[in-house]
Amino acid sequence: MKATDADWAEAKRRCRLSAEEVRMARELGFKPKGLIKNIPSPPQKWKAPVGVWVRDLYERKIGSRAPAPPPQPRPNVVEIRNPKHPWPDNPDIPAIVVDDTELVRDDYCSFEPPSEDEIEQTNTHILARQRLFRWAAQAVAISLSGLPEITRVAAFGSASKPLIRHVPRFREYRRYRIEVLHECRDLDLAVWMKSFDRLAVLQQALKAGLSSVRDTPYGGVAHHQVDTFLFDADTGLYRGQLCIFGQCPKPAKRECLVPGCGAKPFLRRFEGFQWRPERFEAEPKVLLFDRAHNLLVAPPRIEAKPVIWKGPVDGESSPYDDDKEDREIDELPF
Repeated sequence: MKATDADWAEAKRRCRLSAEEVRMARELGFKPKGLIKNIPSPPQKWKAPVGVWVRDLYERKIGSRAPAPPPQPRPNVVEIRNPKHPWPDNPDIPAIVVDDTELVRDDYCSFEPPSEDEIEQTNTHILARQRLFRWAAQAVAISLSGLPEITRVAAFGSASKPLIRHVPRFREYRRYRIEVLHECRDLDLAVWMKSFDRLAVLQQALKAGLSSVRDTPYGGVAHHQVDTFLFDADTGLYRGQLCIFGQCPKPAKRECLVPGCGAKPFLRRFEGFQWRPERFEAEPKVLLFDRAHNLLVAPPRIEAKPVIWKGPVDGESSPYDDDKEDREIDELPF
């Protein structure tokens, strides 16, 4: 028997579905009675609500064929040139509390949504990670400025602009469509050079810059977390990326077998990768070093100190308690 509009209205009401979730269910081939039968009963706390279940199924089966959103107009390109305060925003990062006590989670397999405290902690760690990459960018730019063949250094990508909110890949957030700040996973640097004959020296300068942010309150940055895009200073053309290996070519590495990789020692090519100059030109950039204009970013001020909580002492409450006073950290330059 064909389902009527009244049947779908009843399923929408009883399953507490939105109009979008009803559309997804119909595209998946569900019937109204089938949706109603899958409403979790009180003992079935492990079972996701029907709306969440429908969205997950739709994302796995039809999500890749869903109509693409209309293209958003790109913002005007901004190239920031402030050596003392180089970054476009100054997010407030609460003190990160490091719990040194033994944590036993009885709800490890729980399907409950994250609490407000957990969401706040996730955003705090994401902001701290972005700030760590910004410290690294400043330190690396200062180190690279000592090489005469380097003319300009700029940061772009997620480390160089305010983070947007989105539904992340983490299961507990994706299941309930909870938005958090976009995760900053690496540091993208653009480096303009007059000569590509000393890329091994460039590698050493990069590592020397990262050494100053190796042990910070927010962790450290390894050289493989920095993507260094190299450009010809005279023509502006993209030439490749700086290789992260200490030997060129490195034996038993498939990456070294890509055609054109290593034509210049330590100049890396990626299989199937196509550089898009128009997209790069539209990216907002933070200029960290410009030899022609005598511009060099200031050293990073690494002053934040984490709070170490080793359990209650003399009646002290947990740092996660709502009534506990917030701990202060020194103000940072960005």
